[in-house]
Order: sequence, then C-alpha cells, then structure tokens
Amino acid sequence: MQMRVDRTAIIVAGVAVVLCMAVSSCLLGGYGYLQLRPLPTPTLSFVEGVRATATADALEAAGQPTHTSTPSPAPEPTATDTPVLVSEDPTATATLEPTLAPEPTATTGPAAPAPPPPPTSTPRPQPAETCRTPRNTSLIRGPYLQWVRPNSITIAWETIDEVDSVVEYGPTAAYGSTAIDCDWTTHHQVTLTGLNPYTVYHYRIRSSGQVFSEGSADHTLKTAAGPGQTSFTFAVLGETQSGIPPGHFDRYRDSADKDHPRSAAKIQAINPDFYLHAGGLVFNGSDLAAWDDFFHFEGNLMSNVTLFPTLGESEGAHYNYFRIFHLPDNERWYSFDYGNAHFVCLQIDGHGNANPGSEQYQWVENDLASSDKPWKFVFFHYPPFSYGPVGSKPEARHVQSLFARYGVDMVFSANDRNYQRFVVDGVTYIVTGGGAAYTGKLTGGSEFPPVFMERTKHVMRIAINGNTLNSVAYRLDAAGSEMDPFTLTAN
Repeated sequence: MQMRVDRTAIIVAGVAVVLCMAVSSCLLGGYGYLQLRPLPTPTLSFVEGVRATATADALEAAGQPTHTSTPSPAPEPTATDTPVLVSEDPTATATLEPTLAPEPTATTGPAAPAPPPPPTSTPRPQPAETCRTPRNTSLIRGPYLQWVRPNSITIAWETIDEVDSVVEYGPTAAYGSTAIDCDWTTHHQVTLTGLNPYTVYHYRIRSSGQVFSEGSADHTLKTAAGPGQTSFTFAVLGETQSGIPPGHFDRYRDSADKDHPRSAAKIQAINPDFYLHAGGLVFNGSDLAAWDDFFHFEGNLMSNVTLFPTLGESEGAHYNYFRIFHLPDNERWYSFDYGNAHFVCLQIDGHGNANPGSEQYQWVENDLASSDKPWKFVFFHYPPFSYGPVGSKPEARHVQSLFARYGVDMVFSANDRNYQRFVVDGVTYIVTGGGAAYTGKLTGGSEFPPVFMERTKHVMRIAINGNTLNSVAYRLDAAGSEMDPFTLTAN
C-alpha cells in the first residue's frame, strides 16, 4: 500500500515537471519575439518601457524616423531632468536635452549620476532664412516705414495669419541683405540697422517664404540725414478723416474719399524725405475699418516715405493708433533729430494734458532746452490760434511761452479744416487742416490776426537749406497751384 502511494507521487511530480517545461518554452518564445525591437534599458520601469515601445510604434506608423541604435543606460528621470524639445522644425528629428538642475548641496548620500548626452540626429536641411515650415497668408496692410534714423529704420506690415517676418534690402533691387524675426505674429515690425545716412535702399517683405507683391514687391526707403547735413525737405498735412460712416455724413465721406488720394499723390510728387501728419488721420480711431481706409489711400506713399503722426481728437488715443505706429519715446509725445533740425510731437488733442506742472509740460521744456539745433519744429493737433469754426484752443496755449523761450521756429496744428498762418512772439504758427476732409469756414475768433488764411484743401512742403527755410502750400485742385509761399531764417 505504501509503495502505490509513492508511485503516484512520482507520476504527479513528473507531470508537473513536463508542464513547467512547456510554460517556460512559451515564455522564452515570447521573449524572443519581443527582442525584435530593442527593449527599454534595465533602469526604466515596466510602464516606461511600454510607453517607449508605443511611441516607437506611433512614429513608425506616421513615417517618422526612429533611432535604431540602442541608447546608453540612463538614470531614472527626475523633476529636474524633464526633457525639453528644442527643435522647432517639425520636419527634423526632435532633439531632447535635460534642463539644468539647481546647484547641488552637500548630502550624505551618493552623488546622482550625470545625465546622458542628448541623442544626436541630422535634421532635414532647410534654407537658412526659413524659420518654420512655410505657411501661406494674406497681407492686410503695409509695408509702411516708421521712425527713420540716420543708420536705421523700422518697417511694419500686417498679415491675416501668424507668420514670421523677413525683409530683404540693399542698394539695388538685387537686395543682398536679409533681416529676419522668427517669432510668429500678425503684426510685423523689423528694424534695419547698420545703414548709411541719407541713402536710398530697395527692400521687399516676405513671410514664411512668401513674397508679398501687392502693387509692387520692390519698394524704396531713404534713411535720415545725419547731424552734419543742412539740406532736406519734408511735407505736412492734417485732417484726412478716413473712414467717415455713410448716412447723413455722405457729403463729408465723399469729400474725404475724393481728395485723400490727391493729397497722397501730391506728397509723392513733392518727394519729401519724410512727412508729418497733424492729426485727424481717421474719423474714429476705434474703428479698424477707418484705418483700412486710411491705408487704402495712403499706403503706397507710406511704403516709400516715412510718416511721423500725432494724435488727433478723432483718434481718441485709442489702442489701434499705438498698435499701428512705432514711434520714439512714449509715442504720445516724442522728439527726433533730422539733419540740422529738431522735431517735437505733443499730445494736445483733448485727451492729453499739457498744463504747467504736468508730465508732458515738464518733458517738452526739458527736451527743447536740451536741443542746440538751429531749427526747431513742433507739431500737435489743437491750434493755439485759429479763425476757423473750432477756433483757438486754450489747452494749446499752455506750452506757447516755451516755444518763444527756447527758439521754436514753426508750430503745425490742424483741427480746423483750412489753411492759416500766424506769427506770435516771433514763432510761426500754421493751421494745416486741409488734407482731405470737408473744409471749415473762416469765421474769426482769434485775437491775433492771421498773416494769411484760405479755406482750401492742401498739403505743405518745407525745404531747409542751411539757415534758410522755404515754405509753400499746394492746393488740391487740378493744377496743384501754390499758396502762401514764404521764407524764414533760423532763430
């Protein structure tokens, strides 16, 4: 009886051995199958090994390259070893590198192993000027020139989609130099530097490899005159009032739409080195459609001649103005030198404060006192003196004493839509509000009689030649006839 039990036990043990061998064979076969793809390194957890295999499968299914070499053993990742994707090119194999950990402090434990070097790969070749994968878009406005200096200038434009910003430029239409900003945006501004003073350059703009050729792809710009130059010209206008709404404003809208192209064309014919706008650029500064109208009429001019604007009452100090224009200082009031002249822009528009003791008042006094240029010009919106329906503005009189004290030669303003010239305390004041908008009657109201005034649409041309200034206004009639020519000598 005892012998039978032992035989049974032997049989049971043999069956168990056979079953174990079968199970081991299956497991080893499966392991051999898994070895067809490199396993995770021994330091990786099982879950991370599965994730690594799944990632490789996904890349292979998407047709992306995978690393076929077995990576070096790596330590378990920590919070300070989080990989960062440094390649922005979606066509290139991603390169991972760990972020730097804080400086180690003294510990009693063993030092952590150094992180492994990032895997190397060869990205797909890309042209040197390409920031990202090209993406087509459309141009909304521009290009237009901003804040010209003797050795630099800013070029701006706007696109529908976010893309990069590229300017090709050079002494001829063959260009030869390129300025690139790889940040994707819809509003583009690229500043060219290292330029020669008072020199004409050709340029064109691109985004994501796409050349914008509305009108003409090639444009020209002229850098500012250096401090030693004493001859140059500039133009002045005001009250273009683009974007007047339809309805009961139809006659005003029709008037502005008809004559704004004329004023822009006349300035192009004058061919100034730059031009000033005394405010009233648009009917409503918060209306983007009004700015679209402004660029529709003036865009070709602005792509070749730098505009320096000032805030007008109708701009309302709105964000759109500051988004569109790129100006010195705080952009509400600013100054710049051009050749042997100093120019000051102020915010006297019903929204800014230029009262004595205000920030702007103190700024302009310091600015004028610090300039030793033989010519000084100031421009802002509200007229200190006017015989028009708007009339003289008391808030524009607060800074009047500074102009005589610091030798300002001419002050340009608008608001009233006509042409007027005054001379007060040796300073010449011009109301130049005839850029395109419906003109206003001359009704009186100023205690200082004007030297000349006329209800007409116009633009102005100022020519500096050493210590002599020649000014003339051009009517926007078919003949472009001259009006009120006069000469000044520097104060």
